[in-house]
Amino acid sequence: MPDGDDERVQPALHAVLTGDAAGLQAALEADPGAVNLRIGENTMLEMMTQPEGGPPSSEVVEVLIDGGAYLDRTLNLAGCWNLADLCAQLLAAGADPAARADAGITPLESAAMHSSTEAADVLVAHGLHRPTLWLAAATGLLTEVKAWVAPDGSLQAAPGPYRPDWADVGRPAGAPPTDDPAEIVGEAFVFAALNGRRDVVDYLLGAGADIDARPYRNTTALHFAIQFQRPEMVGHLLDRGASVTIEDANHSSDASGWAQACDDGSEAAATIRVLVGAARTG
Repeated sequence: MPDGDDERVQPALHAVLTGDAAGLQAALEADPGAVNLRIGENTMLEMMTQPEGGPPSSEVVEVLIDGGAYLDRTLNLAGCWNLADLCAQLLAAGADPAARADAGITPLESAAMHSSTEAADVLVAHGLHRPTLWLAAATGLLTEVKAWVAPDGSLQAAPGPYRPDWADVGRPAGAPPTDDPAEIVGEAFVFAALNGRRDVVDYLLGAGADIDARPYRNTTALHFAIQFQRPEMVGHLLDRGASVTIEDANHSSDASGWAQACDDGSEAAATIRVLVGAARTG
């Protein structure tokens, strides 16, 4: 951002950072064009989605919306960071749930790839937009999953126009997806598991999905459930026979290594370490 813009945005930015809705209103009345100036890569509204700022103030968000802030990229970021209330507020204000305003993916796709289920539950009410098997599985749409995958595991329709590319959300690129039905079903299974969609997980397992499917860099559903701190799903996968010894190709770690690396001191992480440890010794 040019130095002049940096100075220009300061009154409004200060109000945003201090949660001062009235001060922000006054700053934007004095300089309406400041609303979409960027601080680094983000506008003020986009910046409010970042986790270091804490939950965004709905009053401040409303002032920015009323001031003409760009909404679509903010909606994508809100989906990523699981800000369900902000998603609802932005959608009510006219944000486009189908826009691919960040990384070329929709807000719902971003939420599904970040295990942001509360945000996904808000976004999916507005449609899948690019209907795909993995996204239906990730968002718990069992009826739609059954339309794609028969009880015998055969595919009844093409998987859809967008196969998930982890490079779109900052991870190392995996191998290009194939048309192998087992890979396609395994991909859906992994996304159902990492989003905690147990009904879909059980249906796909019943249809013959491999519980240790590894469509992305040898990373299993169990690895992802550990990373995204889903102890109930970790326990369920272990009960169904998920391997704790497979090592992924990103970190060369098995389930125990992932549980240790993802332990942030939370109760969920502690529970996962106990579950994985018991599975290794059982």
